[in-house]
Amino acid sequence: MPSGPGSVTYTYTTTNIGEVAMYDVSVEDNKCAPLAFISGDTNDNDLLDVGEAWTHTCTKTVSETETNSVSVEGFSTNAVVRDTANATVVVGVPLTPPLIRLVKKPSVSVLPVGGGAVTYTYTVTNPGTEPLNNVSVIDDKCTGLPGRVAGHPGDLNDNDLLESNEVWTFTCQTNLTQTTTNIGTAEGHANGLTAIDFSPATVAVDVIVPQLPDTGVAPDGHNTLWTIAGLVGLMAIPGLLAVAPRLRRTTTSK
Repeated sequence: MPSGPGSVTYTYTTTNIGEVAMYDVSVEDNKCAPLAFISGDTNDNDLLDVGEAWTHTCTKTVSETETNSVSVEGFSTNAVVRDTANATVVVGVPLTPPLIRLVKKPSVSVLPVGGGAVTYTYTVTNPGTEPLNNVSVIDDKCTGLPGRVAGHPGDLNDNDLLESNEVWTFTCQTNLTQTTTNIGTAEGHANGLTAIDFSPATVAVDVIVPQLPDTGVAPDGHNTLWTIAGLVGLMAIPGLLAVAPRLRRTTTSK
């Protein structure tokens, strides 16, 4: 907003890129409230179903340059998943803040006992209007990503800038032996400002269910109740299925 303080409307889009629906989905902004739900629950079941896009908005007066953060949280199959997004509004300077979006998706959400290989796919886009330079992509628990990116095949005009009509995709493979949550980070720069987006993903590894000891059954049958109760207790281990919501935010000024 080069002319000074004014009204800003944030638009928040939450999607489910996982495999099962999520419930108790909440969206909160640390500097704008309340958020109003606009649309997206197409079957009115209060679940963020796969393929749905829920839209919220929030309007406030911004009097000085600020960066705020929004977080989304949802639950599914005894798991909680979260995502965050940031946006900067510049006041009093004729600059357009940069925006970047990262979507990270694992090739599998559950691995068998002992673990195995997982390939993560990272999709980086620019939902803003300013081309991004010095784009980087890293992951806190998967090595092999390029960090600073140059010469990406998704760079349609070969100018090493991530523009609004381009999609840059990366992959990283690792072996997991236990349930793991890792975080991908994408960063880009424009007009002297930095845009960052984070994308977490959880992959569950099944555990070995311990076997009951072969204690035998007493002649009077008194061990039978203990054996049945022990079996029920050992089998009542809830499964874990990872889902991955995504959150995108754009801003418009009035």
